[in-house]
Amino acid sequence: MKAMLGGLAAMVLAGCGTATTHDTAIRNAVSNRLFLYQAAGDGDATLLVVRDNGLFGGGCSSQIFIDDKQAAQLEIGEQAAFRLPSGTHAISLQNSGACRRVSDARVDATLGAGEDVTVQVNARGSSLSLAKR
Repeated sequence: MKAMLGGLAAMVLAGCGTATTHDTAIRNAVSNRLFLYQAAGDGDATLLVVRDNGLFGGGCSSQIFIDDKQAAQLEIGEQAAFRLPSGTHAISLQNSGACRRVSDARVDATLGAGEDVTVQVNARGSSLSLAKR
């Protein structure tokens, strides 16, 4: 009886240790939620906006604005790449869905020609930050 209970306990604990890639992997946003800055031009820089995964924030959509123009809508665990001319750009975020009450966030990013810059959105969609270079 003890051996059977021990085996059952081991199976239960083993089941708790599994994780899906949906909870950890970052996916590209689908094309119908990418609105601007998708075509590359000479001397452009690449801005990557990544929304983190997490337990909270699944009911929130993050509207990404670049220079006050809506460029994309990101869901939890998604990323989007934008091709921008070099210079300083204002990246801001507004939320819809369950997180509507969260205040809007903004960060300025200076991009050089051919440079790659990453901006992170937390899982809840409540803050933006420049990723460490």
